[in-house]
Amino acid sequence: MVIGWQQREVGAGNSAASAWTLVEKTQLQPLLPCLLIPQPAHAVLAGSLAEALLPSAFGDLPREIKQAITMHDTGWAMIDAAQIQCLRSGTAEARRAIPVSFVRNSPNEVAEAWTASVQSAERISAASGIVVSRHFTLLAAARAHEHSAFIDEEKARQRKLEASARFEETDLNRWTGALGFCDLVSLYLITGLKNEMSFPLAHPAAAEAQTAPRVTLRFEKNRLRWDPSIFPPSLRFELDALKHPVPAQGPRSERLTWESV
Repeated sequence: MVIGWQQREVGAGNSAASAWTLVEKTQLQPLLPCLLIPQPAHAVLAGSLAEALLPSAFGDLPREIKQAITMHDTGWAMIDAAQIQCLRSGTAEARRAIPVSFVRNSPNEVAEAWTASVQSAERISAASGIVVSRHFTLLAAARAHEHSAFIDEEKARQRKLEASARFEETDLNRWTGALGFCDLVSLYLITGLKNEMSFPLAHPAAAEAQTAPRVTLRFEKNRLRWDPSIFPPSLRFELDALKHPVPAQGPRSERLTWESV
């Protein structure tokens, strides 16, 4: 589960803080009221971003890669649905409960969700399976002591899939980079962060992110201005989030919207 807010300033003035550092901080310091965004819904927003990216960012993305980005977190569906069911039970305890963010799930839960997500991507195509697998092994490397078995299994899967067809390493790298970029931007938006932020045009967990070209995101309320521009103007992105606790009156969900300028 991703925990979101309408607007949240975190680390304002700390220009050295990375986008992921600020996202993680919001998830480790939950506040009520908040918004609940299942991981698969966050991935759909990432897919919408991938659909809109200009070729100047990561080149032309094949349809199967855009689909993989849209579906890259499907393995979280059951975990998030179970939590929503508990939080929506109507009890006083449920109304006061602090949601559990994805950064606080156990290593076993995370590995199971990642594996299920990779398996779903593999059913799209070999390239999709490789890219989603690479995405999660890059994330897992940050906590390799917890995810060593997952990393070994996915490296073996990648070798098998790469042997089934010929892929250019440069293509796999840029497709994986597009997934990592859209994943992080989606998280940044739905956690309500409004800090001006620089993002690498690479997978943020990859070594090349340190030297890759960067783009800067600036906010004008819910309007997104990128420098240099990587999205066409006047595009609208949206996502429906659940309110927590459930309000006594009024809508139980909220539509989050952003527009590129």
